[in-house]
Amino acid sequence: MSEAGAWLLGLGNGLHAAIGQMELVHLLPDPPTLFEIPQSPAYCRQVLVWQGEVVPLMDLSMRLQGLTVSATRPLVAITAYTDVVGSAPSHGALLLDGPPARIRVSDADACALPAPEDRWRRLAVACFNHSTRGPVPVLDLGRIYAPPVAGQG
Repeated sequence: MSEAGAWLLGLGNGLHAAIGQMELVHLLPDPPTLFEIPQSPAYCRQVLVWQGEVVPLMDLSMRLQGLTVSATRPLVAITAYTDVVGSAPSHGALLLDGPPARIRVSDADACALPAPEDRWRRLAVACFNHSTRGPVPVLDLGRIYAPPVAGQG
């Protein structure tokens, strides 16, 4: 049975997801200065500058439910992903409703994606059953930060 480390993320409004333990690079200790990008989707309308790089800020609660993160003091997590094996990582930022939690995930925990399954299918590569959160999708960061396809959220 295979087991892996992951981060459990609170995306706001009751949504949870996970990313691999090496995909979380940094939690910003203070709210960053955000810059708005006109005519971009509501769930990814802002960018920030992190270590000299312009990084898109993704609100997955807005993307999936149309509701922005309702936390009093949301956190911003810097994530890293690669589109091509061996290439330098790209970065993106996720809006969280609180600090992420380190967890261990086993193959035996695999389960079906939660509703809305069709939207999660575009953003996740797998799903596991968490003891207190229920089904938790495992995010595919490359898909999340890819430019939207016309007609898809």
